[in-house]
Amino acid sequence: MKKAIILALFLMSTFTYSQIQKGEMLLSVAVSPYPTTTNNENDFGALGITSIEFFVFKNISFSGSFSTSNNTLFKNNSDVTIHSYGFIPSIHYYFVNKEKWNVFAQTGYGYGFEDQTQGNIQNSALTIFNIGAGAHYKIGKDWFLKLLLPYFDANNLTLNVDAASGVAVFVGAGFKL
Repeated sequence: MKKAIILALFLMSTFTYSQIQKGEMLLSVAVSPYPTTTNNENDFGALGITSIEFFVFKNISFSGSFSTSNNTLFKNNSDVTIHSYGFIPSIHYYFVNKEKWNVFAQTGYGYGFEDQTQGNIQNSALTIFNIGAGAHYKIGKDWFLKLLLPYFDANNLTLNVDAASGVAVFVGAGFKL
């Protein structure tokens, strides 16, 4: 009987008490390295994402993410600076939603603009698609570490070229509101 009670308490703590519940919100900030090559010169910058996420169900959430990038923040060899800004609404499905950590998949589609210092068209329109996975790890009562691995495909509609394409590794922090 004692083993059954211990097993029941363990299962209840593992499966019924989850880190995030319906109606909760998360605010997060994450950054990723942004290496680029322009005119055969290597530059190095950063991508940043600020997101607010609302849980419509225990395992499903919607988020709005504001993104920005600067390809020459740390190293500028090409003399071509690219700043971009965007808004990406996304849906997240949480495969694992435990007390200390969770794992999710996400997909989203949004718009933005890109400003390039190349002497031709500036403030070009962008479409941004992302799909990927991520995780949160609880480090305090309402604080989380965040890891995000999205595949981005950003297209510059004005110039009709790919602005960015590939997997990025974002690391950041989140706060449960």
